[in-house]
Amino acid sequence: MRAALIALAAVAALPARADELAKYSADLAAAPAGRIYHYLRSNRDGTEPEQVVVFHKSPRELEVYKHVGRCNNAALVTAELDPVLPMATKLAGGRLRPNAEHVEFAWLTWDARAKLITAKVQPPGQAADLKTLATPDVPWHVFDFDLASLTVVTPRLKDPKAGFSFGAPLIWPKPEGWEFQNLGRADAVFEREETYAGRPALRFRVEGPAFAGGKGGPLWLDKADRHVLGAEWGVPNHAEYRDFKLVLEKVEDGGAPAWDRLLRAHYENCLAS
Repeated sequence: MRAALIALAAVAALPARADELAKYSADLAAAPAGRIYHYLRSNRDGTEPEQVVVFHKSPRELEVYKHVGRCNNAALVTAELDPVLPMATKLAGGRLRPNAEHVEFAWLTWDARAKLITAKVQPPGQAADLKTLATPDVPWHVFDFDLASLTVVTPRLKDPKAGFSFGAPLIWPKPEGWEFQNLGRADAVFEREETYAGRPALRFRVEGPAFAGGKGGPLWLDKADRHVLGAEWGVPNHAEYRDFKLVLEKVEDGGAPAWDRLLRAHYENCLAS
């Protein structure tokens, strides 16, 4: 009862598209904590492949490890999932270091009352650069987070075939620095059941303001567990890409010990530069 009352209060506080919030269950256990999702991100033609590994550390914690190969620079992003809303409301981006350590240099925080995201970027030894972005669409998922927060909240959808929407903010690098963009709303419309990547899937057509000009495309959720299986869209989420493709390669339930081994292995037996 208490969770239901909190959820109703959250909906009341967020009138813009509050119907979207009602599509999600308050059951945080719908997505199994301790699960590790291994994705491959690339252009739609498979070029520029990069591993994106998502660890649902706890019902309220998420970590993402991104790399193009062992011993190379690797990103490590952590996020705090909201206890009621189907989204991450705090993110911290940085670099993985040896022995599974990491250093942070970018932070996102959300002001629910003002409906603003504040982004702070401060590389080591440099001054902080802050920008804010209005977020009229709730829930929202940072697009350059590679659908990591989306994949742990779609299992909470009460009726996935009814479709769902989300905002798509994006941090975009530029020669003179970076900018904070709001791509707009993404609408996932159910199309059919089919097999994708060898798994029974629910296929959606993602369209809406975020994908203007016909740049939307399919999104697949696992039919049973409802996490993201893949996506192929015409909008890139990193500067080196022309478009966007994400494919789930495997899932493991090894929890924190498996995650720690994975992070430590990145720099093991690497030659010092």
